[in-house]
Amino acid sequence: MLHSRPRRGFTLVELLVVIAIIGVLISLLLPAVQTVRESARRSSCQNNLKQISLGMINFADVRRRLPPGQLQSVVGSGFKSIAWSAFFLPFIEQNQVEATWDTVPANADTVPAPDSRFYLRAKLNSQYNQRAASTVIPLYLCPSTRRTHASRDGNRIRDWNNNGTVDLGNFEGYACIDYAGNGGPVRDNDRYKTPQGNRYGANLGVILPTPVQSMNSGIAFKDITDGLSKTLLLCEISGRGVTQTGSTVNGRGVWAASTNCIYIGNGANPSPLSIPMINPSNTATEIWQDFASTPLFSDHPGGVQVATCDGAIRFLSESTSESVLTGLASRNCSEAVGLE
Repeated sequence: MLHSRPRRGFTLVELLVVIAIIGVLISLLLPAVQTVRESARRSSCQNNLKQISLGMINFADVRRRLPPGQLQSVVGSGFKSIAWSAFFLPFIEQNQVEATWDTVPANADTVPAPDSRFYLRAKLNSQYNQRAASTVIPLYLCPSTRRTHASRDGNRIRDWNNNGTVDLGNFEGYACIDYAGNGGPVRDNDRYKTPQGNRYGANLGVILPTPVQSMNSGIAFKDITDGLSKTLLLCEISGRGVTQTGSTVNGRGVWAASTNCIYIGNGANPSPLSIPMINPSNTATEIWQDFASTPLFSDHPGGVQVATCDGAIRFLSESTSESVLTGLASRNCSEAVGLE
């Protein structure tokens, strides 16, 4: 009579050992997977900055100057300036929202436009421009962004005053941007000085945070005497949304709103803020200040990405000195700084 050999299964101890080994392997692999994912996101962010900067350079080749930082296309009650990021959209294949000087009806504040173009003769916060300003521009968003201002819901401004209506005057529903134009170093601050030992003056950058009324008021390349490769064009400040001081609402994280061009540095004077100029701690009062002057910020580990005026993309580490950063921010102060 033949007897079958009993089948031997896993003991509880063996099963636990296998589970422990699998857990160890997962714990070893997970950081590597996250690193690969961040590397891909960082590469995508670099591509965003590259395409935006090339679009701006091509715009400047045609118009002989970069776009102004803040255009006062309409002056009057409820007026808000329009940003640099609205003027070269056809150069980054966003023709559906290209800016146009076509005429608008007298009731443009309260009626929608017939298409999604951005009408410069209408107010930024008019219903005529609602469709355009609410259009998400993928190149304007860093894929690594995970920390955002409370007023932001994903890639748009939410109903941040929670009144159940879309308030265009508060930029609600408008699409966001994670990059800012370089308006120059912070002015009139003893903390930041030129090679000659003087305080920096106003409007020394290339995308100026000063309202103008003509497209011809942008900075020409011939005015960037420090060198195109040694002057910042764009910087990362990811996650910004809408801020408010008193009754003034600022769409600092809105791509169509002019307050997304900045002065680089901490603006308090005569006692400078003790906040790092790159990647401050994760508090809204440090990262997303309601000032034209602000630190740079991203969710890339260790620093932020920037574009220079020659279209090159660079990574600025958190250890970048203030003198280097403010030197890169100015266009014509003869600082001996550059990026490898």
